[in-house]
Amino acid sequence: MAELLTLAVIGAGTYAMRAAFLVTARHQPPAPVRRLLPYVGPAVLAAITLPAFVAPHGSVSFIRTAPALLAAVVAWMAWRCANKNLPIALFGGLAVWWLTSWALCAA
Repeated sequence: MAELLTLAVIGAGTYAMRAAFLVTARHQPPAPVRRLLPYVGPAVLAAITLPAFVAPHGSVSFIRTAPALLAAVVAWMAWRCANKNLPIALFGGLAVWWLTSWALCAA
């Protein structure tokens, strides 16, 4: 019963947050908030992805972390050097991740 109550409260909270944005859609946020809003997306993305890079299976391990970190660096460099061409960056990073994972597992 406690689980059902928890889900109901979380659902109501989620609905209330979405309804608040719909009700205040015609109003502009204050200037300090508006100035910081462009940083929210990258901050959330970093908060979601960084733990997957540092501790992919719940513990820090160089063998499991190195391919992802190297692939992220290569993807970023490819994105910057290829005129911000996202497919080249993604496929380049993925290829580096595969090759590095294979090399470390084979060793």
